[in-house]
Amino acid sequence: MARIFGVVSQKGGVGKTSLVQNLGAELALAGRRVLQVDLDPQSNLTVGWGIDPVEERLTVYDALENPQQTANTIIGLRDNLDLIPADLDLAAAELAYINAIDRNHKLKKALTPVADYYDIIMIDAPPSLGFFTVNSLAAASDILIPLQVHPYAYKAINQLFIIIDQVREINPDLNLFGLILTMWDQRNSLTGAIEQEARRRFEDLVFSNVIPINVRIPEATLEGLSVGEYESSSSGAKAYKALAQEMIHYGA
Repeated sequence: MARIFGVVSQKGGVGKTSLVQNLGAELALAGRRVLQVDLDPQSNLTVGWGIDPVEERLTVYDALENPQQTANTIIGLRDNLDLIPADLDLAAAELAYINAIDRNHKLKKALTPVADYYDIIMIDAPPSLGFFTVNSLAAASDILIPLQVHPYAYKAINQLFIIIDQVREINPDLNLFGLILTMWDQRNSLTGAIEQEARRRFEDLVFSNVIPINVRIPEATLEGLSVGEYESSSSGAKAYKALAQEMIHYGA
């Protein structure tokens, strides 16, 4: 059975989708069988792999509608690396399931038929605290939180922990695997102070490796590649490779 990571943030622009794309790619290169799930109607993860979300294909919405379809939604990306894509139709899901008894478990049911085929499943939820994030956390065994090294992002994280505590009522075994400092900028004097405060507050839950601001990361996304494929010598590529090894060290 796969270890399922809900990668969640209440704030946009923190590098969450880049984290899913590039960390998943490095874990796959390290030999883990990885499935990435795009649960964001904006389809940024899908687009980041060079896949046109407008093309006619089965998507995560079809898997939510009928878990027997889940295997048919999967796209092979690289060795050991697959994707369940999204498109704009996913935006209708929240309203479509508003009265469904199992509305918070739609994704869990969708992933159950394929979970045994993977070592790691990574869910990219949109930057909100609504239906999609709750479904991600209800389906997950573990939580990964990208924490932008910025005062607003740090202060806003309390809202996310309220949702996590609420979801634990329906998923009591949900484990906070760790927080990953993103968009780290050694030139910014605030970076060190916020990092120090985060490590003081969350202690060993904060990964040793951080993800720096690096232009090669968004450049790679524009090419439909991971940053490791795009420029393996870049600081972004090296950071994701080191982070993947750290995750493996801690049991991923």
